Amino acid sequence: MTNSNSNDYIKYIAGLAKLSLNDNEMLSLANDMQDIIGLMDTIKDIDTNNIDATEHISRVTNNLREDIQGNSFSTEKILSNSKHTIDYCFATPKMIE
Repeated sequence: MTNSNSNDYIKYIAGLAKLSLNDNEMLSLANDMQDIIGLMDTIKDIDTNNIDATEHISRVTNNLREDIQGNSFSTEKILSNSKHTIDYCFATPKMIE
């Protein structure tokens, strides 16, 4: 990535994030982006053919509690807090035409 393209890209991203950057900040971000791209190139070259696919980098287990039925409120009591209901459901204004 040339310096001009890099600056244009940094300005574009800064605009999306509504950031105003001075020249020193733009130069620093351009250098950081070059470092990140270099790391991605290094990772891209790693041979992963004999590595099993994983969903997470560490072992994660779900700690689920037992599902115990408790006391619940009646539908009428719950819906009594709503201004508008339709067929035992909360009714809300249409958001999209």
